[in-house]
Amino acid sequence: MNLLPIKKIILASFAFALMHWKKVAEISILPLLFSLPLLSILPKIFEVIEKVFGTEPSNLQDISIPDNFLLYALLFLYAHLSLSINMYRLVILGEQSVSKLSFFLKPKQVLSFIGLMLLVGLLVGLPLLLTNLIWLYLIAYFLIIPITLNFVNIAIEKPIQYKWNLGFPTQSNLFFLQVLFPMLIGVVASLIISSIGLPSTVDWFIKIVVFYWSLVNLALCYQLISKSKA
Repeated sequence: MNLLPIKKIILASFAFALMHWKKVAEISILPLLFSLPLLSILPKIFEVIEKVFGTEPSNLQDISIPDNFLLYALLFLYAHLSLSINMYRLVILGEQSVSKLSFFLKPKQVLSFIGLMLLVGLLVGLPLLLTNLIWLYLIAYFLIIPITLNFVNIAIEKPIQYKWNLGFPTQSNLFFLQVLFPMLIGVVASLIISSIGLPSTVDWFIKIVVFYWSLVNLALCYQLISKSKA
């Protein structure tokens, strides 16, 4: 049985974000401010990455890491956690569950969210790192995609659940909505933008929209799956 109709969820995700745009903007202010320091040094970071992983790697002694990079990265990580958790809470628990002050998270939520991020990153990244085969990365992501529903559990302070027993159609649609669809939008948008010469800010804007959409999308999928099991 398929619990996740793709078209309806895609449309519902955009509709939810538009209906609650004021609250979305409110809970985005502090995360954006905390992200600005890292965003301001992104060009330097890209230069370092190019020197390390480019076609002609530079001598490591010639590479200079931007000042305060670690601090800025930690601030950005916390901003990402806060925004993600509050978006999940907004979808599942409603507008009364979030505010500007919900930016400040409980330590348990922070640690659990980071732990789950590391687990998912390890499970999907290790096959790619060892083999450099993108299809293995996608297979690994498909197999562990139900675990990502626990990001919502952490946000609404429910126990982590490792067995979801999703049917194949439901798991396939969750994988498409959370992995393939955002990836496809990103690739197509980048190709169009580069081919017609639009500024890179357009590409960043699309990436931000897809990021917000993905958060709402995962929470809606969680909601439908949870209701079916109630």
